[in-house]
Amino acid sequence: MSMTVKGIEVSSALVVAAHPDDAEFGAGGTIARMAAEGVEVTICIVSNGAMGSNDPDLARDLLIATREREQRAAAAAAGARDVVFLGYEDGYLEDGHEIRRDIIREIRRLRPDIAIGPDPSTFFVDQRYLNHPDHRAVGLAFSAAINPGATTVPLYRAELYDQGFVPHPLKAALLMAASNPDYYVDISAHMGTKIRALQAHVSQLGAYEGLADRVREMAKLTAEQGGTGTEYAEAFKGFFFEQRPSAQGDVKP
Repeated sequence: MSMTVKGIEVSSALVVAAHPDDAEFGAGGTIARMAAEGVEVTICIVSNGAMGSNDPDLARDLLIATREREQRAAAAAAGARDVVFLGYEDGYLEDGHEIRRDIIREIRRLRPDIAIGPDPSTFFVDQRYLNHPDHRAVGLAFSAAINPGATTVPLYRAELYDQGFVPHPLKAALLMAASNPDYYVDISAHMGTKIRALQAHVSQLGAYEGLADRVREMAKLTAEQGGTGTEYAEAFKGFFFEQRPSAQGDVKP
């Protein structure tokens, strides 16, 4: 089974995010929709989530284990097949060769049709949110992993190509939390799943009484801003490397 993305048949997907819960916030409805339509989805979390609490008495190892467990539960709720944890230090992520190499490795190992990751150009949203530097760092590394990383033999050759991780061209890529979105996915039938996946992150969102209403409100606003004609949507900056000239998106534009 597969899902059509801008006229491209997609049967496997890799979602790369900085922290546990980022994938569900940025693309939880899209993950749920892909999974429901038979796409095999893997989520890759770059950091260990160790900055997820201000409680000075909470043991670091316990928090890391808790966030990993919550991420696996969230992925299962959304229908993702697996979760990969790269284990980099939360709060200190920087775009660099090690993170790039590891994301490239996952692209080449899993060989997805589409990859989804953070938009590195998003520094802020209106006057209400300054983007986390970890998100931007992973966005830069993710972009570099797609081009030139995923398809270039000499890049990190001893650690990748010579170990059997051969180049893999993606069919498409989407940037979530995009500063200039141009591709919208209708998630109207999957809002409940997105919310349940987010609610699995109890350590981060358990005290957020208005979470479900807020998530619906934002997805509704996204649909309206994108002129989708749907009840709910998620927005991305889209790149379509195997696009038929006459292909249309799932919803506007």
